[in-house]
Amino acid sequence: EYMGVLPIIRGNVGFVFVYDDFNDIRKVIVEEKVNAPAKAGAIAPCAVVIPPQATALGPEKTSFFQALNIPTKITKGMIEILTRVDILAEGQKVGASEATLLNMLKISPFDYGLVIRSVYDQGSVYPPEILDITEEDIAAKFASGLAQLTALCLSVGYPTNASVPHSIVNGFKNVLAVCLETEYTIKQGEGLLTLLSDPEALAAAQAAAAGPVASSGAAAETATKEEDKKEESEEESDDDMGFGLFD
Repeated sequence: EYMGVLPIIRGNVGFVFVYDDFNDIRKVIVEEKVNAPAKAGAIAPCAVVIPPQATALGPEKTSFFQALNIPTKITKGMIEILTRVDILAEGQKVGASEATLLNMLKISPFDYGLVIRSVYDQGSVYPPEILDITEEDIAAKFASGLAQLTALCLSVGYPTNASVPHSIVNGFKNVLAVCLETEYTIKQGEGLLTLLSDPEALAAAQAAAAGPVASSGAAAETATKEEDKKEESEEESDDDMGFGLFD
């Protein structure tokens, strides 16, 4: 049962035995970090940047900054760094000069803590990223797979529990289409057939579904058209009398 653990026991590793929820324990482990200064010879786990700043170092340290090609000036008797300095890149070996500079500026750029490599549970070993999967993620994946299965079954005409409801709905649509074409009424579709056969009722239903904003817009457009028609009729009436408004 524990043979699956043997391949991952390599190097400086430790075990954390968990009785509660894995996610809660992992959160505690990941958050526990300790700041550490840069030491010569160590490998930088992340990039280190020194922003422009006024330091607490006196002018006697100027030569040290010049040796590292860091532009500075003296402000109120203290050294001020003028530009951003990319002192270390991720994976770079820390040199003696970089370590000395960071220590003089009292910068501890690195964080050290435990890194979870694997999780063992009931005979299974899996990466810690599995713990990020929630019930909502599982439900979404299941729904996506079910939708694809349903589409495939409908495409090839193979009935399953997932596709049968859709097949019934599609069949009912075909029956309604035949009834509408042949003017034959069935009890199950009387209301829908009546609506589809009456363009005015269908337009009214669509307008009601569009909402009050669309309805008010349509009413305004209708009123505008009516005003235009009224103006046109008045102009035609004047023309028929043989004179215009200003004759």
